[in-house]
Amino acid sequence: MNFRDTVRKLSISLLGIIFGFAVAAVIIALQGKPIGSSMSALLEGSFGSSFAVGNTLNKAAPLLLVALGFILANAAGLVSIGGEGQIFIGGTCAVAAGLAMSELPQPIPLICALIAGFIGGGFWSAIAGWLRARLGVNEVIATLLLNYIALNITEYVVDQKWLLRDGDAEPQSRELPGSARLGRLLPDSTSQLHLGVIIAVVAAVAVWFILRRTVPGFRIRMLGKNPQVAARNGVSLRSMSVGVMFGAGGLAGLAGTSMLLGEQYRLRPGFSPGYGFDGIAVALIANNNPMAAIPAAILFGALRAGGNLLEAQVQVPQALVIVIQGTIIFAVAGMAYAQKRVRTPVVAADPPSNDCVDSIDSSPPVTPVTAAAR
Repeated sequence: MNFRDTVRKLSISLLGIIFGFAVAAVIIALQGKPIGSSMSALLEGSFGSSFAVGNTLNKAAPLLLVALGFILANAAGLVSIGGEGQIFIGGTCAVAAGLAMSELPQPIPLICALIAGFIGGGFWSAIAGWLRARLGVNEVIATLLLNYIALNITEYVVDQKWLLRDGDAEPQSRELPGSARLGRLLPDSTSQLHLGVIIAVVAAVAVWFILRRTVPGFRIRMLGKNPQVAARNGVSLRSMSVGVMFGAGGLAGLAGTSMLLGEQYRLRPGFSPGYGFDGIAVALIANNNPMAAIPAAILFGALRAGGNLLEAQVQVPQALVIVIQGTIIFAVAGMAYAQKRVRTPVVAADPPSNDCVDSIDSSPPVTPVTAAAR
C-alpha cells in the first residue's frame, strides 16, 4: 500500500467519524437537549479522570482483541463473525483454569488462565475452520451459529453446582483469587486500568509483524488474495484455514479472558455486552489494519465509557452511542464503496477473437496440483 492509498483510507475513516458525531448532534438537538453539554459529558465520561481513562482503555482492550482476530481471518480470505461465542468460550475456560489452579503460587494461575482462554476461543473458532476446509461449510454461517451454542454452554456451566456455580446464589461462578487476576497498571486506587490493555497492544503489534514480516504471514495474505496461486506454491488450504481460524478465535478468547480476569472476576451469563460484534466494527473502521485498530478501539471504548455519564447528566439515552457507532460504520463503508467505483470504472468487454479461442484450446492439461487448487 502506497502513501496515497494510506492517506485516502485514513481520510475516509476520519470523515466517517465526523459524520457519525454530526448525526448524533442532530438527534440531540431534535430531543431539545444542549449539544455542547452532551458532547462535554461524553468526553468527560471517557477521559475526564483517571477512572474514566482506565474505564475507556479497559473497554477498548477486548474490542481491539476481537478486531485483531477478524483482521487475521480476513487476511486469509475468511470472514469470522463468531467473536461473541469465542469470547464466551475463552472466558469460561479461563475462569475454570484460574479456579482449578488457585492453590498454586503466583503467577501460575494467571498464566494458565490466559493460555486456557486463548486455547478455548481458538478451538471454538477452529471448528468453523475445519467445517469450511473439510465439508465446504460457509464460515460466516458456522461462526454465527456457534455464537448461540457458546452462550448456552456458558449459561449451563454457571448454573450447575458440579461445574462452576457458586452455591445457591444467582447463576455465577466462584470468585477468582488474586493470583488469577490481571494486575493494575497504575498505583492510583481510583483507576481500574489493568494488564489486559498491554496484552491487547502487544497482540496488535504481533499480528502486524506476523502478517507483514514473516513467511507464514506472507502465505496467509497470499491465500487471501489468490487461493489458486497459494495452492500452486505449496500452501495447504485445509491446514491454513484451520490454523488461521484458531489464531483468530484465540485472540477473541483473550478478549473474554481480559474482561473476566481484569474487571469482573466472576463468570456470569451474558458477561459480554456485545463486544464480539463491536470488535468487527473496529476492524472495519481500521480498514483491517492491526495498528490502525488501536485508535479505532479506543474511540469505541470511549463511546462505551462516556455513554453512562451522558445519560446521567444530560438525560440523553445511552443508545445514542450505538447510533454513533452504526452511523460511522455506514459512512465509512459507503465512502469506501464510492471510492472503489470511481477508481475502477466498468469497461465493456470485447467479443473473443479467434486467437483467444486458440489460446484457450491450447491451454496446458490439468495437473493434480491445479485440480486441487480449483
